Amino acid sequence: MNTTAPPTDAKADLIAARATGAGIGALAFMVTWLVGNRITVPLLGDAPGAWLALGLALGAGIIVTLVAGARLTRRVEA
Repeated sequence: MNTTAPPTDAKADLIAARATGAGIGALAFMVTWLVGNRITVPLLGDAPGAWLALGLALGAGIIVTLVAGARLTRRVEA
């Protein structure tokens, strides 16, 4: 009986790791936008609060995407 793992395609694993990182970043974007909008709109009004929430959500989503993608990519390369 052979107990060794089958060979994997390293490029496919890297693409899957980056796609998973993008999905985690999208989730962070959505949650940040929802929570940020609930907090900023009552404080600043409709238009400024929504734009601030969007800006915060974009920043959080990009940062989380980059960090999660890098972490998962390092795990695949190791």
